[in-house]
Amino acid sequence: MAKAPRAKSKAPKRKTTRRKTTRKASTRLGKKLKPAEPALEIPAILLEGDEPRWPGMGPGEKFALGPTPAAGPRGDEAAELPEAYGTGRLMLVARDPHWLYAHWDLMPQQQRQYNALSTDRHLVVRVYPGTMAGHPSTEVHVHPESRFWFIHVERAGTRYSAELGYYPANREWVAVASSVPAVTPPDTVSRDRTLRFATIPPEVRLRQLAASGKQMRHAEPPPLAVQQEQALAAVSKRYRILQEPVSSLEVTELIRGPVEGEIPFPPLEFPVPPGGPIESISSPLGGEAQPPKGFWLNLNAELVLYGATEPDATVTIGGQPIALQPDGTFSFRFSLPDGDYALTVSARSVEGDCRQAALKFSRRTDCQGVIGAAPQDPSLQPPAAKLP
Repeated sequence: MAKAPRAKSKAPKRKTTRRKTTRKASTRLGKKLKPAEPALEIPAILLEGDEPRWPGMGPGEKFALGPTPAAGPRGDEAAELPEAYGTGRLMLVARDPHWLYAHWDLMPQQQRQYNALSTDRHLVVRVYPGTMAGHPSTEVHVHPESRFWFIHVERAGTRYSAELGYYPANREWVAVASSVPAVTPPDTVSRDRTLRFATIPPEVRLRQLAASGKQMRHAEPPPLAVQQEQALAAVSKRYRILQEPVSSLEVTELIRGPVEGEIPFPPLEFPVPPGGPIESISSPLGGEAQPPKGFWLNLNAELVLYGATEPDATVTIGGQPIALQPDGTFSFRFSLPDGDYALTVSARSVEGDCRQAALKFSRRTDCQGVIGAAPQDPSLQPPAAKLP
């Protein structure tokens, strides 16, 4: 029996796009393809204020261990030093031979409290020579808001102590703080002449000075004295046995101490110029000139009144008549010690006409150092005294 033929499918044919793609891909794989090169990445340059990148190694990040935390304000850097600590201490130091510097550590509220208790509305600094006993040599009223003051003192090379306080309504001194003593340096040339300086004459050249120094350097050192050898041996034994460090200064002091000044050193000798030695431009010892010995000062003052009027008039000074010259002039001298004085000069004519002048005088003497009184005519009297 014959088989019936199969009916042909009328479905559309599938496209062979995938196969062609596969073939093309296989064809490409058969060839040697070059891998694509990665793009070159240029790191950014970090400028001031830029944040560092992470992850990645940029400029300056070779040894970076991790992300850098954001920098914030630090409390210790932003804090300011306190205006005062409130210890209540008074410090006194010497600035120079005649000036002291005083500083007191008080909080603003403490100082305002003391100012309110003071009848002067401010604090006072007292300065005592030596210890705080007796009367102060200087008393300074300071500004109400000030916590330091410069104080002038008369004597140099003196130990001073200071005291801070105030005067209440009853004017009895109330101390707030006291200082340790401070010594002012002397204002004169030191009397210590153990150290001597040599003055190089101006005509000596530097080459000659260098040659003299070389001669001294190459000269044989003087032999050590017996005391120096013993001291050096003691230092060496101490270092070997006790193994204690010994400084060069200690060695020098131990060796030099017993026989200070026994080893002579050759002095520097400079050639004399053909014209003979000349005057040095500085003192022979290189220091200040010595002050004159026996220096003194005496001082006094007199008052001289002089004038003129009619020759036949009558003139009185302080109620006492004085003689006139033939031309009507007159003059009179008085001694004038410190103090306040008043004199009245009157002139009366023959007809009875009167002229009068009231004169006032004052003398104040401020001395620095010892000043004596110059000899004066013993017959002179002060202006307020009665005339002979």
